[in-house]
Amino acid sequence: MRVHYYPGCTLKQKTTALDISTREAMKRLDIELVEPEGWSCCGAEYPLTEEKIVGLAAPIRVLRQVREEGGDVLVTTCSFCFAVLKRADKAVKDDPLKRKRVNAYLRDDIQIDPLTKERTTGFEDYNGEVKVLHLLEYLRDRVGYPKIRERLKRNLKGLAIAPYYGCRVLRPQKEMAVDEPDSPRLFEEFLEAVGCAAVDYPFKQECCGSYISVSLPAAATEASYRILRSARMNGAKAVAVTCPLCFYNMDHRQEAIKETFLDFPGLPVVFFTQLLAWALGVDKSVLGLGEHRVPADDLFSETPATEVRT
Repeated sequence: MRVHYYPGCTLKQKTTALDISTREAMKRLDIELVEPEGWSCCGAEYPLTEEKIVGLAAPIRVLRQVREEGGDVLVTTCSFCFAVLKRADKAVKDDPLKRKRVNAYLRDDIQIDPLTKERTTGFEDYNGEVKVLHLLEYLRDRVGYPKIRERLKRNLKGLAIAPYYGCRVLRPQKEMAVDEPDSPRLFEEFLEAVGCAAVDYPFKQECCGSYISVSLPAAATEASYRILRSARMNGAKAVAVTCPLCFYNMDHRQEAIKETFLDFPGLPVVFFTQLLAWALGVDKSVLGLGEHRVPADDLFSETPATEVRT
């Protein structure tokens, strides 16, 4: 089965482990991920101004291309890409004026035929024909946990993993419509489906510091520390994330965290797709573990999960 997949810019450059593990895992589920031809950056942040619609052009162009290729579903793993694409799609569906303006802006885009190289314009208006799904949603609603359990090749034996939702997947609730933001189960059910034990802890929806990691690194360091400390105190052997920026803040910042908070010994941070790929039998060598600053290799070993060291 083929499904359109939007990796986003960061997965192609900085966090290739998330992209590669996603592709390898989906192969094991008989799903071929297809990138929209000529896709560009979605913008990374959903535009907050109501006066200008130019910020909607990039994500709607991606969605329109999926429709042009005959797709009606677009899957993504990056939380930021997911939020931008889904909110932009909803804005176009719900607001006739925005829909009219953004389509007018995009109407003169040039389309190049891959065979003849003929250049044409005149795209049909995009009216919200593509459904945007986070991979966690797609696994729950389209693949199904029973199929995932049937395909498992490794027994993770209840490895204690703390799911970290972050800021973008669940909120705003009416726009994202993924799960109940105050008591979500989406990530926990996924972890249980692949054989892990989902650790409940109070900081799983708190912000890790996001972009202030650049302007206010000390604040981001403290925010990430609170999350990691909470997960560890509640018995987690690692934290699982979906977002490249969350991964950076909580994995790459742990040296700074240890220097500032001397009580913190460290905790591995992994992408949820690495756990999925490993459970489905993907070889450890292609999981991208070399990108981790905090070694996570012990999590991906044949050692029984109860004996994994942290």
